[in-house]
Amino acid sequence: MAGRRAKGGARMVRIVKAPDDRRREILDTAMDLFAEKGLEGVSMRDIARRMGTAPGLVYHYFDSKRKLLDEAMERYVEECTEGLVNLLRSTDLGFREKVDALYDDIGDERLQRHSDFFHRQGNEGFHRQLSLRLCEHVQPHMAAALEQARRSEGLIVRDPETLASFLLHGHIGILSAHGDADAQTVARLREYAHVLIDSQTERPEA
Repeated sequence: MAGRRAKGGARMVRIVKAPDDRRREILDTAMDLFAEKGLEGVSMRDIARRMGTAPGLVYHYFDSKRKLLDEAMERYVEECTEGLVNLLRSTDLGFREKVDALYDDIGDERLQRHSDFFHRQGNEGFHRQLSLRLCEHVQPHMAAALEQARRSEGLIVRDPETLASFLLHGHIGILSAHGDADAQTVARLREYAHVLIDSQTERPEA
């Protein structure tokens, strides 16, 4: 904590935060403003004003709104996928059970930080970009889960990388067209996923 003398001799206290805490504060403040006013309607000065600090502090961490948004998206991707990644790494569930759990969790993304911005009307392009990043982040973990199923369940997978990619990317267009995922849409996606898995995998003969 540091301070300086104001007029009249009173000391103005300035709170010094850890860099990562300050970075997170800037990201959260910016994304709240982007959700309220849109990306183009917010300046770096607006972000600083909302935080009650000088614009120079914001520029110290981010030299542009685009870089700020890119980092917010990466952090958001990690938050949204943390539970799914842990699920795919689990050794307590079979591969089909993991896929079922994936579809059980569709829709939880809205509970995550910054969802108001990515689902704001007019931000469809950002939402599509986010959807692709989510899939790219999870895909290697899905492929690893298939490899784990090969070792532990004897599952024979013809092309693990393509299957993992299709299971994740294949539903983006459908979900985007329907907006919020209703139960009927999720059930249909789950059915398609299992048909795909059946067509691309084999069980060893007893």
